[in-house]
Amino acid sequence: MSVVFDVTDFDLASSGSLLRMQPLPNSHAYFADYDIAVLVVDALATLAPVHLSGPSGTGKTHMLNSLLFGPPTNFCCISNGLSLPKWPRIRAHRIFVSMYETPGEVWYKTGVVRFTTLQQPQKILEVLEEASADPEALHIVWLVESGRGISSAVQGGWLEIVGQRTIREPNGKVFELSNIAFVTDSNHSANVSGEFSIWDLDQAYGRRWTRRINLAPLSPDQEAAVLRELAPAATDQQIQQVVSLAVTIRQKHEEGGLRSCLPPTIDAELDLLGCMSRLRQNTRTLVFNTLLGHCASREIEEAETAYAEAFGVQVKTTTAAAEAVGIL
Repeated sequence: MSVVFDVTDFDLASSGSLLRMQPLPNSHAYFADYDIAVLVVDALATLAPVHLSGPSGTGKTHMLNSLLFGPPTNFCCISNGLSLPKWPRIRAHRIFVSMYETPGEVWYKTGVVRFTTLQQPQKILEVLEEASADPEALHIVWLVESGRGISSAVQGGWLEIVGQRTIREPNGKVFELSNIAFVTDSNHSANVSGEFSIWDLDQAYGRRWTRRINLAPLSPDQEAAVLRELAPAATDQQIQQVVSLAVTIRQKHEEGGLRSCLPPTIDAELDLLGCMSRLRQNTRTLVFNTLLGHCASREIEEAETAYAEAFGVQVKTTTAAAEAVGIL
């Protein structure tokens, strides 16, 4: 059984365990795999550009939000526990790279103010100015979703910024910085090998990210441990059934099946468990309106099989899949 530690007890945790981050307002806690959390924090604290990729639903955004914009304890407890450089302050900045269409727009975008065309400075220039004025603080720049339709040209606009200590702004200003770190996340579409990889990026841009981490789904044991923490009203049997179904959906995705059903997230699993605890509808109705909701008609038999195997029931339908699992 996976062991869960509060991030404040980082020194007691070890490889294979889970770290319970302190939550952001109006959000549940994020449970980080110990090894992944260590690799991310180590990279940022030592200024190594870190690229975090993985399938949809693995928690990339939740993890970075918890580390960068959650309570400072989340980052500092890990950093201090690893004896990394001690930064007195952490300043996080989020930049949505999808808003840019040309390399030059990374720095300036053309705008009209009072009928006058102006070159409007962009977020990265503001961040560099702030980092230059506050050299004692670690400034972390999160380039959001590098892999979501960002052109090679725009990726090229970041080549002279990411991982560089000397950064030259187009109008000639030079920044000499040793207190700025970069992180990006990518949810790539599966390539021919069925995996998620940094080579889907422009290669020159991809090489800038020297720490390359693939965030895989939690193991079934870890997933069950998280759900027990977040859904105390659910029974162990319900948790095991939901985890079993989630694992099956992900596995079928990897094999090219159930493409019309999104890979489950912890939030989606919590919603199903909440329905199972509160509502009197039959389980199949709940499942096919949550984790297996919006399933395409061409995949309904495969979905019925997945449901029946996870919940150990006979499905009430006349499909061939139902007949195949009728002995369950």
